Amino acid sequence: MAPKRKATSKAAPPKKAKVETSPAVEPPATSSKAKGSSGLSVADVWSSKEYVDKGAMSQEGFAKLCEALGLEEMSFESVYLMYTLSPEVDDVMVVCPSKAAFQRGVECLGCKSVAEVAAKLRLKRAALQADFGPRFRPFFAWLFEMGRQITAANTGACPTVVRSVPLEAGLPLLSSALGPWSLLPQFCDFSQNVFAQPFNKDLWMQLGRFVEMTTSGQIHADLSNYDDDLTGGGNAWPCMIDDFVEFVQKGHE
Repeated sequence: MAPKRKATSKAAPPKKAKVETSPAVEPPATSSKAKGSSGLSVADVWSSKEYVDKGAMSQEGFAKLCEALGLEEMSFESVYLMYTLSPEVDDVMVVCPSKAAFQRGVECLGCKSVAEVAAKLRLKRAALQADFGPRFRPFFAWLFEMGRQITAANTGACPTVVRSVPLEAGLPLLSSALGPWSLLPQFCDFSQNVFAQPFNKDLWMQLGRFVEMTTSGQIHADLSNYDDDLTGGGNAWPCMIDDFVEFVQKGHE
């Protein structure tokens, strides 16, 4: 997910944002068609102009790598791979700054070669989305930082002054990360049609806590014990989540 270059291609529709060559910042565009990834090594990738230009992997090169690995557009796997290669978001257009960083990313996933990356990412998705627990939180926090950097690039603002992530950047990131969450469709509906405001960092992180608690069953599936003290009731939850619970309990689907 990154800013597009000011050039020739048309901007993608808001709900299917892609990294292209137009002015808007959008999610990393990838494809489901694998292109001979079985023999790819770190050296192969970093020596190929298809993936690396001027010593770094740009959003364009990353999209081609995801295509070669068979990773779907805006899937958990493609976004988590970007997180692994760019744990610190310094330049939203650069996914991986060096061969050493790429090697570290591959090894961090427990892979001996690039050919193993897709399978390891699928295992990672299953493990992290099983409970959206403590191991998921650093990735979820990174998603907010990515959304903030994308917003800065789209508006021309200095990243240090951007404090929130608008819906058009935030919801695609949330959807990629929270796919199995049972309340995701209602949450997207509520966010777009009722809340209609940007996400600040506190709200984003509290949402992650809410997702974890509803997935674990600490908050019941029907949200009937949402206000109990043991679930952070009273004034502990942001007003947006209070309103979302009311929205669900009124039967919106």
